[in-house]
Amino acid sequence: MSRSRRLVIGGVAVAAVLVLSFVTGIVSFPPPHGSTNNSPVSVASSTCVRPPGFFLIIADLSGFNDSIAHGAPVNLWPIIRVQQGDVVHILVCNMDMSQAHGFSIQSYFDQGVILAPGDAYRIVFAATVPGTFVMYCNIFCTVHAFMVARLIVSN
Repeated sequence: MSRSRRLVIGGVAVAAVLVLSFVTGIVSFPPPHGSTNNSPVSVASSTCVRPPGFFLIIADLSGFNDSIAHGAPVNLWPIIRVQQGDVVHILVCNMDMSQAHGFSIQSYFDQGVILAPGDAYRIVFAATVPGTFVMYCNIFCTVHAFMVARLIVSN
């Protein structure tokens, strides 16, 4: 077997393990190296039915929650406001049936998730660091530039 074929097979195997870890349950990500945020993020596969207490973010061809109509990328939308110390619950759903979208939160969830068409994830973390953080699509898509939102953590 050629070296390039072994590399492709190895890459596919790693991708399959990552996908299975998301599909089969909760995955916890540590904060990024050097971050002052020491709160892990839990991610669980879900359906797009918003549980009580969750912020709902819909990714589709109109951006995040119709961010294009709200003037993104100049005017970030939606805006989630929480207090420092709050546990933040976000349900993000990809309602675009033709392409994948991503979701990341600057400093809190830089690794993000990739949502295939129809996917939904529950994202939960403690808002330990005050400030204004960008929530954004972490993969290229046709409306990528418009998929920017804001998380404001007040102290």
